[in-house]
Amino acid sequence: MTLSQHLSSLLEAGIQVLPPERLPAYAIDGQTPQAVAQPATRQEVAQVLQWASAEGLAVCPWGGGTQMGVGNLPRQVDLVLDLARLDRLLDFQPADLTVTVEAGMTLAVLQSALAQGGKFLPVEAPLADQATIGGILATGATGPLRLAYGLPRDWLIGIGVVSAQGVASKAGGKVVKNVTGYDLNKLYTGSLGTLGVIVEATFKLSPRPADFAALVTGFPSAVRAVLAGQQLAGQVFAPQGLQVVTGPVVRRLGLEQAGGNVRKSPLAPLYERRVGGISRIAPEPRTGEALAIAFFQGRGLAVRRRLEESRRLLQSQGGSEAAVLDAGVGQELLGRLTGLGWAAETAPRLGLKVSVPPSAVGQVAALLSEDAASGADTGIIADPGFGTVRLLQWGEIPPNPPFAKGGSGGFDGSPEKIARLRDQVRKLNGWVVVEQCPLGLKQQVDVWDVEPQALEVMRRLKQKFDPLGTLNPGRFAGRL
Repeated sequence: MTLSQHLSSLLEAGIQVLPPERLPAYAIDGQTPQAVAQPATRQEVAQVLQWASAEGLAVCPWGGGTQMGVGNLPRQVDLVLDLARLDRLLDFQPADLTVTVEAGMTLAVLQSALAQGGKFLPVEAPLADQATIGGILATGATGPLRLAYGLPRDWLIGIGVVSAQGVASKAGGKVVKNVTGYDLNKLYTGSLGTLGVIVEATFKLSPRPADFAALVTGFPSAVRAVLAGQQLAGQVFAPQGLQVVTGPVVRRLGLEQAGGNVRKSPLAPLYERRVGGISRIAPEPRTGEALAIAFFQGRGLAVRRRLEESRRLLQSQGGSEAAVLDAGVGQELLGRLTGLGWAAETAPRLGLKVSVPPSAVGQVAALLSEDAASGADTGIIADPGFGTVRLLQWGEIPPNPPFAKGGSGGFDGSPEKIARLRDQVRKLNGWVVVEQCPLGLKQQVDVWDVEPQALEVMRRLKQKFDPLGTLNPGRFAGRL
């Protein structure tokens, strides 16, 4: 009897078990689960986990599947717990600025429901129409607007979790001013589903912005753009989001518009072309050049005033004449930039995320720009105000590529070059996470970059919350 058949015979009829032909779609790093269960309530989630824990099975929680490649190779994948059916809006209080939802609801659906009450959740994630609330919290996914709004955990005020042993619990509450008990919200957020399965979340909300715009400015180099961005981030008129991107990234943004939506000067660093009757504009910096992209939202007059002040500052710092994108085009660009590298059509061969103090972003950009310049298709996305730099290298992704010791021109993704980069970044009080890479590289390096003291704390937490190693074994830092 297969695991799916055994599972079906043990669980209540309300819990769906997918047929064998659908299992390959749930493979994690090449490992196909023996079964996929889709519970519809937290009680059913608890029942599955109680049974799996008693049987010694490895369980991998699954949200929208958008970032299942993040993390180390799993030691074992027996059962995938798909939470897509836990997708209800449980409570929405516009006057109190709070909402409670089940973990399987997608971010796009939630934002649509909140918009009807004039509110929005200041949380972003790649592929918002697929990414679920539980998955966003588990991975700590963010987007460019984190400069103003922070991380998902900053908006989380209550959480419902089912432990590896199938015990349901809650932390926090449904009021914004909630200071009782331990802050377990932050403990579960970013733990990659290794400490418990998130089934419910309560957030504080913000009024829905009335207007949106974006500003695109060219610079002679990524470092110059970052330095100018740091100046802008410190102003009272700073944008909600600010990103610096280089050529290969720019070419993949593909900003679409239907005419009349873009107001630009004759010197704007943009080009226009017609593709299938659709007018496209896409910044195309020359080799070594970069673009600073600033996003603004709020009241209409305030947005326009801040946009104009930002344009003047960026040009005073060496930026070229800028292009202004209105709400429709600007939001399209924001979505594309947030999802770049995560959608199948833009997935890189190698994706690294460097986190440092904001003051060190320029140094990291200079360091990575050398590798990007020597690589055939390597781009950079830097956040000068928040302190992150992503390096994305595209190209064919063989299943188990050889990694020559030391590598050759460009950032080849060899373990030696990753170790060298981590050493350099540690001197800047930062760390390097390998977000995307071929399986061959995952077999040689820990994709997480955690100090020994922090890793020991994580190990003790894992032992306390999941002593049998039921949830996502091997995928977190230190292969916990």
